[in-house]
Amino acid sequence: MEIGKEYDIKPVGLGARDTLRLEMKYPLYGNDISEKTTPLEAGLSWATKFDKGNFMGRESLLKQKENGIKRKLIGFEMTDKGIPRSHYSIFKGAEQVGEVTSGTMSPSINKAIGVGYVKTEISDVGNEIEIDIRGSHQKAKIVSTPFYPAHKGYGRD
Repeated sequence: MEIGKEYDIKPVGLGARDTLRLEMKYPLYGNDISEKTTPLEAGLSWATKFDKGNFMGRESLLKQKENGIKRKLIGFEMTDKGIPRSHYSIFKGAEQVGEVTSGTMSPSINKAIGVGYVKTEISDVGNEIEIDIRGSHQKAKIVSTPFYPAHKGYGRD
């Protein structure tokens, strides 16, 4: 802090990191990706190089690529009031179709946003979903990512 004093730097915590990385849809291990998700489900197929030789899980990923994924990490914006949080359920009508992995109120775009895994068949941009926020289903819509407008079009999903 002393070294940066002349630049008027301020300490920043994990909340700032989470907000900024979520606005760009950068996944956080333990929230958005884990040993229970695959790079294909998480929209990280660009980082999976099948032509670079053998690696652990390669055969399973090739089979998943061939058969298609059953769930997908999507980005969504709330259209009703409410802030989505990790582990909130995602619904399409009366059916639970997924779970929020990360959510926040974005200071950059002034909207409540989140990401979560949903069944692939309802993962299209524009689809309406509901987020169960403390027992009340609040409307949201699936949007393209990253959320931050200066980088629209540079997403990989």
